[in-house]
Amino acid sequence: MEEPPPPDRYDEVSDRFEGSQFLVTPQIDLYYFWMNVKKAPFDDLRVRRAINYAIDPAALERIYAGSLHSIQQVLPVAMPGHRPFRLYPHDMAKARELIAAADPRKRTVTVWTDNYGPNKEAGEYYESVLHELGFQTTLKIVPPQNYTTIIGNESTPNLDTGWANWYLDYPHPNDYFQPQLSGESITPTADSNYSRFDDPAINRQIAKLDTEPLGPSQEAAYARLDRQVMRQAPWAPFGSVSMTTFVGSDIDLDQVV
Repeated sequence: MEEPPPPDRYDEVSDRFEGSQFLVTPQIDLYYFWMNVKKAPFDDLRVRRAINYAIDPAALERIYAGSLHSIQQVLPVAMPGHRPFRLYPHDMAKARELIAAADPRKRTVTVWTDNYGPNKEAGEYYESVLHELGFQTTLKIVPPQNYTTIIGNESTPNLDTGWANWYLDYPHPNDYFQPQLSGESITPTADSNYSRFDDPAINRQIAKLDTEPLGPSQEAAYARLDRQVMRQAPWAPFGSVSMTTFVGSDIDLDQVV
């Protein structure tokens, strides 16, 4: 996983060197919180939607120290098929109403994250949001090199919810749907569908679009699919992180590729 500079250094480096030695490059990636839709309490759509309403983009922008561009959907900016929308503007009152209506019997949840600086802080923030909504939480912090192996293994106990990110493998919207949101991608190990999301109608659309050459009509279909998935709310996406490059004073930044 590529990561931004430590938050305690980002502003300092940016203020002193951006434009001369510090280059910020937007990239196609997505950071999100996943919820295991196969297990209570996240098997209830009202709970998942409540989580989306409860997440405050401004808090996560502060955690990632200005390197985070806030979005709330599956397809990142610059990915073909991206059409911006927000189904769940930050509204803690609405989140509490949904939790009260769902009244989940299971209130104990485990929250997973890795221990890289801002990712750890994002996990801690997410835990605090769940706690504010009335859940009793346990935070599991895992080294980055082992993180996806652990949360992608169905034998790992208490895989309730947690932090994740995804950097594109290839510039096609299928890269965000097939491995992460298709039912056929759920596997006992090396699973990248952390939410265990398996919706037959959405599975069919993912499979159909994968057989078609990418063009304007397919991009429009992926945009509609993005909204369909977010109505089901298996994730609470919160942003994309820019790539940063810092070079020596003898390097011409304009020539850096």
